[in-house]
Formats: sequence, structure tokens, C-alpha cells
Amino acid sequence: MKLKTLSLAMMSMAVPSMVAADELLVMQQNENNWVMPAGDYANTRYSRLAQITKDNVADLKMAWSFSTGVLRGHEGNALVIDGTMYVHTPFPNIVYALDLNNYGAIKWKYEAKPKLRRNCASYVL
Repeated sequence: MKLKTLSLAMMSMAVPSMVAADELLVMQQNENNWVMPAGDYANTRYSRLAQITKDNVADLKMAWSFSTGVLRGHEGNALVIDGTMYVHTPFPNIVYALDLNNYGAIKWKYEAKPKLRRNCASYVL
């Protein structure tokens, strides 16, 4: 009986993960989305978007830029979901949502306000 109860408990914890995984699979079907650090579950780091080609790459110019205000090394990847880019800073770990349809305007930002002033791995150059 204990084994059956334990098995049911483990299965019930797995269901939310499977739902989240299914949502990611659906979101990554939109070629404008970059829903995981490497783009998709296959870690392809490849985009099928065709706006940049070998013929026009030399003519690219910056459309807009965004500074997080944290001048240490940023190690994370930006995610793009439905026209919003999500970026985070190194410590103090601020998360930004940027509107890609409005030149990267800040939609919202979250500051965790940790009690520590820094952590052991917070200084990447």
C-alpha cells in the first residue's frame, strides 16, 4: 500500500511538469519565439527567421539597445515569448520584460532585493 501511495504521489508531482513542457513545445512552434536558452528542446541555437541574409548582413545597424545598469558579466540568455524579451542581470538578479514592438520599452521589472550584498559568484568579468 505504501508503494502504491508513493507512486501516486510521484506521478501527481510530475503532471505539472508535463503540462509546462507541453506549453513550451507549443510556444516554440512560433518562429518569433526563443523560449529556452538554446532556442528549443533540441538546443539548436538556430532561428529559421529570414530577415537577415548573407546579402544584407553587412548593412545591419543597431535598432535599439538596453542597459541593465549592472556592469559585470551577464551569463544568462534572453528569452523571447510573444513579442516580449525577458532578460536578467547578474547579482542583484533583476529581471526585465522588454516590449519588442516598442523599441525595447520596459514593460515591467522585478527586483528580488536579497539580504546579501553580494554572493560568492557574483563577479564575472
